[in-house]
Amino acid sequence: MSRIDDPTLYNPFGWRLADLADPSLAEERRRELSEELLVWEATEVAHGYRHLTVVHGPADNVADSHDLDAFYDTIRVVTGRAGWARVRGTDGFVTVTVQGPAADATVEQLSTAACAAGRGRWEIAPTAYPRPAC
Repeated sequence: MSRIDDPTLYNPFGWRLADLADPSLAEERRRELSEELLVWEATEVAHGYRHLTVVHGPADNVADSHDLDAFYDTIRVVTGRAGWARVRGTDGFVTVTVQGPAADATVEQLSTAACAAGRGRWEIAPTAYPRPAC
C-alpha cells in the first residue's frame, strides 16, 4: 500500500506519544510530555489545522480488515481533495490532520465515514492523538 501523505511532514505528536508509552518514564517527564501534547494541539488548531483520531484497534479478522481497508481508502480519497493532510498512526489508531478552508468539513466527512466503517466499534474524536484511558 502506498503512503497517503508526505512522510517528511513534521509530526509533533508521534515521538511524544512513543515516549509516553515507555512504562519506565519518570512521572515528571510524563507530565511535561502530556502538557506539550496539549500545547501542540492548541497551537495547530489556532493555525487552522483540524484533527480526527480514530482508535480502531488491530484488524483481527477478515471482516475487520475489510472495514479498515475501506476506511483507509476513504481517507486517501478525502485527503487527496483536502490539499494538505498529515496522516499518522499505528496498527491501533490513525490521526488525520487537515488544513485549509474546508478543514472542518473534511473532518466531518471522515468522521461520518469512520462511524459507518467502525459500526460502533471504534472510538472517534476530533483530537490530534488518542487520549489515554482513565
